[in-house]
Amino acid sequence: MKNWKRFAALGLSGAMLLSLAGCGNQGSEETSKSQSKAENTAASSESAAQPSDKPENELSWLNTSGDLPIVEEGTKKTLSMYIRMNADAPAPEEIWLYDFIEQAMNIDIEVTKFTDSNASEVLSLAFASGDLPDMIIGGGFSTADLVKYGAVEEQIIDLAPYINETYMPKLSAIFEEKPEYKTPFTDADGKVWSLGFITAADDREQVSRVFLNYDWLEECNLEVPETLDEFTEALRAFKNLGDDIVPLGGSYIYNNPMNYILNAFGYVTNSPNGLEIALRNGKVVLPVADREAYGDFLTYMNMLYTEGLIHPDFFTMDSSTTTAVMSEGRNGFFSQAPFVFTDDFNEWWGALPLTSDWNDTAQWPIMNSAVKFGQAVVTSACEEPELAAAFMDWFFDTAEGSYYEDESMSGVDWTSYELSTVGPLASGNPDYLLGISGAKAYADNEWTISHIDQVENPNEYNSNADYIQKKIQLWNYFVLGTNLTTDYSQVKRNSNPSTFDISTYDNPADAREDITSGQAHFELALQETVCKYSTSEVFPSSVYFDADTQTELSNLLVVINDYAKNETAKFITGARSLDELNDYFDEIERLGALDYVKAYADYYETVK
Repeated sequence: MKNWKRFAALGLSGAMLLSLAGCGNQGSEETSKSQSKAENTAASSESAAQPSDKPENELSWLNTSGDLPIVEEGTKKTLSMYIRMNADAPAPEEIWLYDFIEQAMNIDIEVTKFTDSNASEVLSLAFASGDLPDMIIGGGFSTADLVKYGAVEEQIIDLAPYINETYMPKLSAIFEEKPEYKTPFTDADGKVWSLGFITAADDREQVSRVFLNYDWLEECNLEVPETLDEFTEALRAFKNLGDDIVPLGGSYIYNNPMNYILNAFGYVTNSPNGLEIALRNGKVVLPVADREAYGDFLTYMNMLYTEGLIHPDFFTMDSSTTTAVMSEGRNGFFSQAPFVFTDDFNEWWGALPLTSDWNDTAQWPIMNSAVKFGQAVVTSACEEPELAAAFMDWFFDTAEGSYYEDESMSGVDWTSYELSTVGPLASGNPDYLLGISGAKAYADNEWTISHIDQVENPNEYNSNADYIQKKIQLWNYFVLGTNLTTDYSQVKRNSNPSTFDISTYDNPADAREDITSGQAHFELALQETVCKYSTSEVFPSSVYFDADTQTELSNLLVVINDYAKNETAKFITGARSLDELNDYFDEIERLGALDYVKAYADYYETVK
């Protein structure tokens, strides 16, 4: 085997809006190699050694230095895996990452493919029968699943003992620097039942999107609103620009802007409808059941509706109608990147989080979804969990990767590029190619990385993302690994919109007219506005209740949600008098809202 050099971590999203490549709905289970297991799950659970149980010399074959191979040459080690793949993906053996794991890492892998359409059946059968692989990647397990299969049934193992400098130095370094990234993976007892994907929680692509028409602000001789009163003044001024203007764009169903208003009332949440647990002044609340401020929020929204500052069909407009209003240039505020809807995106720039009489702190919550748990588990059938840990750790590399430079990049301010985002570069070490053409830089408004095979065969692959899914990666974007850089706060990108030098502008918003790329405009606008107010003081994305508690709370939420949605619409549209707000809160509390909030508040006290 060749002396493989250090290779950057794989798994990064293309960092573009189009990075969400679709998953197939049909497919068949394909097994690359035999998956038989001699022991049942219980026996495997007892035999699975913890790190401290094994003498050091028994693991001398394991390389955790960051160099390849992970398993020393001359030693044969195997990991069996169930991996969620697209239905139309080829056999695992035809994928570049499969070859890389076997040849560069020196790990034999036995891959069983499952898909969106049969995931529930495949995984349920595996746990019910006890015939488990060593690892499951792309399982998408909920916290209730993890508690059931981990804490209760002991069919998946606690990874916490392996997250250290010996077995998982890359991941442990991330958790040490950014402990908030560990929280979603950790239950109240400190157990880590799964891993997944970590991106920068305050990354400009990950925060909730809020945009204002700055050209309209200038036309109305207004400054960028920083308070709720100033925002209201701006909406009223926008309304006077034309009879067909709908100042606050979006609808309750699609691109709902209400999270921006909830934020102004002090709710630290990305949920636009107030139906998710949030924090307000450090206190755990369910906004729709919060007597302290939600009634005032409803009163404000009723004012917007009465004055025509939101659409008269706000609660019923579907995505096509909502999009049409924005595309026609009739909105002054929208909760999505403007370039998706209009060529006149240069009129827009990011909004600022608002203060108000109810909230004296301008803050913008990080996205909990930046950390995706439940994606990779090691089962009790795994006899060498140290190998599984070292394998997963490889994908949490934050190293800057190789600096890409050739004649096509001459004069371009190109930042570091993570090679294994899309496999090896064509101009890099040919040993990395393993039968594929490699990737190179192409100029199209901004520098991007695409694969030569995809560019030369556009009829065979719909896009570079399509090529990556069919030829490069075993699992989809945002499943396992990280795209963090060495400072653990920014992300590596395979395109570089920030080559636009915004630092030359005294007021970053003035750059909007000179940015030709919609993607660059979208990212830089958020970077220079809401990202500067980001706060990690948000309610955790994952709560590890036992199955019975989770079921009870889920049942409560169904009843609470139905009531809150209906009555919120009535109050805002005037179908129900605001004089009845106390009656509303009495009823939602009778439905169990206080018990629901208390359960989450008690949990929060144990983990914060």
